[in-house]
Amino acid sequence: MDPGVKRMPYTPDIDIRDFIVLEEVMEKYELGPNGAMILASDLMVNFLDDLKYEIDEYNPDWVFVDTAGQLELFAFRDTGPLIASSLGFGSIQKTVSFLFDSHLVLRPNGFISTLLLAASVQFRFRNISQINVLSKVDLLGEDQIDMIVNWSQDFKALEDSTNERESGLIRELSMLLSEVFVALGSTSELIPCSKNEEYGLDLLFAYFQRIFDSDESKFY
Repeated sequence: MDPGVKRMPYTPDIDIRDFIVLEEVMEKYELGPNGAMILASDLMVNFLDDLKYEIDEYNPDWVFVDTAGQLELFAFRDTGPLIASSLGFGSIQKTVSFLFDSHLVLRPNGFISTLLLAASVQFRFRNISQINVLSKVDLLGEDQIDMIVNWSQDFKALEDSTNERESGLIRELSMLLSEVFVALGSTSELIPCSKNEEYGLDLLFAYFQRIFDSDESKFY
């Protein structure tokens, strides 16, 4: 579902670029890359029936929808939730996977910023369950993985780390925000994964099964 992607590490069964291509949008509407991506994300709704037809042709047990990485293009525009709700068939169940960038969340303020984004996405797709994934953990050490996962499970530990490792205005803002999450009590559990080493993929699949309570369920 990314009309601007140049190279992909896999071959998708269904590709939005068969219907809309970023360069063509740029030329037709005389826009730069950023403006064209915004417009292209809105124009996708014109092809929902075509996408639904192609999905139905495969009669799949699983459908993975890979969206553009920019949150503002999918999660924070009306088209994102519309696409997510429209691509379902009947009682098909869905879930949203939100990726925590492994390097961005190594410091408490980066983790808190990402946690806020994850909570915002969960609010935007409020009728769809969400799984939070710590991606590219092959780039981290085991101690770093344990630290980040612990922050996601114990907000008091996150608050303590914020107090110890941040300073100045960043510390004050991070402390205030961490207190918000302490008050809330919990968020979606963070699952560490790496596709390169196939780390955590079995756990991620188990979470999918737990959400839908059946290995026979169709879902997004």
